[in-house]
Formats: sequence, structure tokens, C-alpha cells
Amino acid sequence: MVRITYLALSWLLLLALLTIMVTIPTSEANSNVPAVIVFGDSTVDSGNNNMIATVLKSNFRPYGRDFEGGEPTGRFSNGRVPPDFLAEALGVKSSVPAYLDPAYNIEDFATGVCFASAGTGYDNATSHVLCNLI
Repeated sequence: MVRITYLALSWLLLLALLTIMVTIPTSEANSNVPAVIVFGDSTVDSGNNNMIATVLKSNFRPYGRDFEGGEPTGRFSNGRVPPDFLAEALGVKSSVPAYLDPAYNIEDFATGVCFASAGTGYDNATSHVLCNLI
């Protein structure tokens, strides 16, 4: 029963994001949204786990093959993740950088940053299990 609830909630969230992306005009240069700040797990992680001691990483092929440059970035996708599409649809930036990525500095975060990390959860046991695997 709980699994069905999470599945339904996931689909509902996906539907909401798609609805927002379709209804927002993309050609408008002046956006009312100044920045996109992302919190979450692997579905929205843009590479923070590259800098964390964890088994949950995606900084190797085939991840990233459809992303800019074709190189793995730490996104759990072969290209962009939902916040990247949302930021572009809002006219903010083409992709949301990971907070821990050393390639970016504080000025890059003025229009958006991703604090998401794969494997995060509300239960403290999540981090204990993953840390014991290292």
C-alpha cells in the first residue's frame, strides 16, 4: 500500500512539473523568477555526490552522453534532469549547477544552485546504511 502511494505521488509530481513547463512561455526574456534553488535526491541531483564519499555516484559513462559536451556530470540521467528543464523554461539558465562542484563559484549560484544529493531521505537510517557501504 505504501509503495503504491509513493508511486502515485511520484507520477503526480511529474505531471505537475510537466504542466508547469508547458504553460510557462519560453520566449519571454524577462523572467519573474530570479533563481532556481533545488533540494532533493537522485532525481534532481546535478553532481553533488561527485564530491561526497558515497557509493551513489553517476560520474561515469553512460551517464551524461546526451548532456552538453557528452561527458558525465554526476546527474543520474544521460542528459539533463528536471530542474534543468524547469530553469530553462523559466528563462533563468540552461542547467542548474551542483553546489559542491568546484568548477563554479558563488557568482554562478546567483541564478540557481542544486543542493540535491542522491540517496537522501527523511529517515536517518538512510545515511547510516549508505555510509556503512563505503
